[in-house]
Amino acid sequence: MQEQRDAGCAAVSMNDLYFIKLGGSVITDTEKPKTPKREEIARLLNEILSAQAENSFTVVIGHGSGSFGHSVAKQYRVQEGLCHGESKKGAAETRQVARELNSILIETGLHYGMPLMAFSPSSFAVAKGRRLVQGTSKHIDHAISQGFIPVVYGDVVTDLDQGVSIASTEEAFRFLTQEIKPTKIVLGTDVDGVFDSDPTKNPGARLIKEVNGKNIETVLSGAAGAHKIDVTGGMKTKLSILYEMVKATGATGYILNASKPGTVKKVLAGRENEVLCTRVVA
Repeated sequence: MQEQRDAGCAAVSMNDLYFIKLGGSVITDTEKPKTPKREEIARLLNEILSAQAENSFTVVIGHGSGSFGHSVAKQYRVQEGLCHGESKKGAAETRQVARELNSILIETGLHYGMPLMAFSPSSFAVAKGRRLVQGTSKHIDHAISQGFIPVVYGDVVTDLDQGVSIASTEEAFRFLTQEIKPTKIVLGTDVDGVFDSDPTKNPGARLIKEVNGKNIETVLSGAAGAHKIDVTGGMKTKLSILYEMVKATGATGYILNASKPGTVKKVLAGRENEVLCTRVVA
């Protein structure tokens, strides 16, 4: 009887919709293959829960692959497509390890009562030239309306030009924003935001507090690339896709240091003025 009652329930009321990415460098040890940071995963999910209690919103969670997917993908050159004899094996292995990390995050969220529902990019889109171009997000939109929390993640997808490619979490978010319009998009990394040079190499690097239409080209020309193994690109790629999403949806974007306890919670709760980060607007 309970199942029948649940099946007939109306959709939950929709609040502001936020997209939040938990970076692979934050939730895994990038120096050790397939090593999750379980305590960090738990902390971040609880920060999302705590922020929802403080500032009611609906959320789509995304996460990177970190030491799970990137090392395998780099070994087999998966981002180059089906280009050698072991490409298919590499693509399959990369998908498997990405799913392993996703399962760890899902299981952790379920433990805390979060109704998480996983969606690999390959389940809703096809790429062409490493960019998601065809597909649908209607089932994800419906999941949101029913009170689930969709979880998307960087993964291998089929590619019309090169057989396969890798869709980053940011690229998955970008595709979803064509039909699902968030009001806030947060990218959690292991640095405080966008700098005018690589802060891991230059102690004098300056944090850029706001990126907008007037300075985006200048900032992109100076944004640092990946300083760890990252087959989907570094900060420049993240910022470029985030700005594209912000411009298309009118959302406000944030790039912040999710490794710092409380930072994610404060930005999601509307207290972004209390944290050091980069704000991205159209």
